[in-house]
Amino acid sequence: MTPIQTSDLTVGQPLPWDLFDQSQKPIQKRGYIFKTADELRELEELSVFRMQSPALQQTEADKKIPDQIGFEDMQIKVGQKMYITLAAYSKLRKSCDLSQNSYTVSMIGYVPNNTLIVTMPVSDQIIGEPLIEGDQLNIRLVTGQYAYKFTAFVDKVIKAPFKYLHLSFPKVVQGQNIRKSRRIKCNIEATVAEKAIPIAITDLSICGAGVSSKLPLGTLGSTVTLSFNINILSRELHLSIKAVIRSAKQINKNNQKVICTGLEFSDIKPDQVFTLHHMIYHEIVEHPENVI
Repeated sequence: MTPIQTSDLTVGQPLPWDLFDQSQKPIQKRGYIFKTADELRELEELSVFRMQSPALQQTEADKKIPDQIGFEDMQIKVGQKMYITLAAYSKLRKSCDLSQNSYTVSMIGYVPNNTLIVTMPVSDQIIGEPLIEGDQLNIRLVTGQYAYKFTAFVDKVIKAPFKYLHLSFPKVVQGQNIRKSRRIKCNIEATVAEKAIPIAITDLSICGAGVSSKLPLGTLGSTVTLSFNINILSRELHLSIKAVIRSAKQINKNNQKVICTGLEFSDIKPDQVFTLHHMIYHEIVEHPENVI
């Protein structure tokens, strides 16, 4: 680890590195933006380190940076769902680390270059204190075959006549096309609900999945219900999706017979599409080696 000084950091500019204390415990994540000089002064009480040179870290990050666009280029509408997470741990939240959770909000509206207005996350999603003014949020959303992400601050928390949030208007949005056929490698435990057959999902896309099992799932063209959980930003979400068996073959793996089955999703719901889009986009950005 390399020690750094607070003079190396600038208010209003994204952090070029992850920051750690002397015991290698994370303090702030790369990309966090210090909003005031007071935030920087708080770091003077700590011994602050980074893990690698900014040039190397920037080079690695550049490989994964999607296209940058303006907010209005997304052409999103009122009611658009968004996933939000706290960008970094806050000293005001010593009793609960909300940065490990993801919450869903909906867009109420926006004033260009001024404010983005979203609903308050529902109460049963929030663990500990609610969002407070000054919080920095990472925001992700999916529209059609495009996934977007940007950063914003909580400028104002409105509690009456109903609860909602005024966020800072994002200056830059990162967007990436997710082809409908884009698949990712995975290893997710699942069940075929009709026969309670345990299976493993080995690859996943918006259209379908490849699975392996010890028992046959059914005949070609028959419909099964795939039931499984996925983790998105430390939140576990359950999906139950109808799928048609399109292919099946038996292979030997580690001296055991394994049946590899190709499934095509049918009657998939919009919320399920949104969830799968979000997961696949996250894997594309964070683990590009898993893209097929």
